[in-house]
Amino acid sequence: MGQKAITIYTPSGSTAHIAAEDDAFIHRALLGGVSGILGGLTCVKVDDNTVRLSGGGASNRGYILWIPDGTTLELTIDSGNAGLNRVDVVASEFVRGGGETADTHAIKIIKGTAVAGTPAAPAMAASSLLNAGNVNRVALYYVTLSGTEITGISRVGQHLPTSSDGAPHIYVQQSQPSAPSTGDLWLW
Repeated sequence: MGQKAITIYTPSGSTAHIAAEDDAFIHRALLGGVSGILGGLTCVKVDDNTVRLSGGGASNRGYILWIPDGTTLELTIDSGNAGLNRVDVVASEFVRGGGETADTHAIKIIKGTAVAGTPAAPAMAASSLLNAGNVNRVALYYVTLSGTEITGISRVGQHLPTSSDGAPHIYVQQSQPSAPSTGDLWLW
């Protein structure tokens, strides 16, 4: 099929023609084709084996996942080892389904490797999600462990939408912006 109409009327009783990948295409186009953090997603340490996420969500190749308002998601971090360091990743993981198997999309911990020196974050599985069983992971936060203690949490996922993606902006100032783009609006 060379083309597919998405926003068209479908009579009641007809087979639905919109699929998750159609919505993901729209989201990718609106977000500039990038994956990352949506809204005010935060990740905080609860204790040395737990982190808590709230206030937003993630886009993984346009597939959206969020933590509903007023709720939190707690994830368990495996205990660290005395004398060793590790970086775990809080990641959005999308697994493509197919046939009778549903897609899955979840935020989970990807455990790093403990080392005596400076640890590296584990590699993220990358896929275009074209076939059943394909996995794509997007790093959202790094959780650093020194020995048995969580010593830091740092955001690595890009906040979306980005300001450098060419999207229109609203300026409130006395004069025209120095570098306006098509669609920008300024008020004075």
